[in-house]
Amino acid sequence: MEEYRAAADRADAIIADMGLDDPPRQPEKWWAEAGLSFPNLRAVLVHVIVETATHAGHLDAARELLDGKQYLAL
Repeated sequence: MEEYRAAADRADAIIADMGLDDPPRQPEKWWAEAGLSFPNLRAVLVHVIVETATHAGHLDAARELLDGKQYLAL
């Protein structure tokens, strides 16, 4: 948990130091190879939010298959 918290703190510091229209400081080579485009911090943050929501949805579906309960999130 310490490593996760440290990574989150580092990300928070980087985000706080950048503007939403600033390009990534260290673009990854595989982004283009995977067909991804992150022209600025805004695009990176939206991507992270979408990925997080998608994977949370997968976990919720798996949990629902295990216990049969459905939860309504508003």
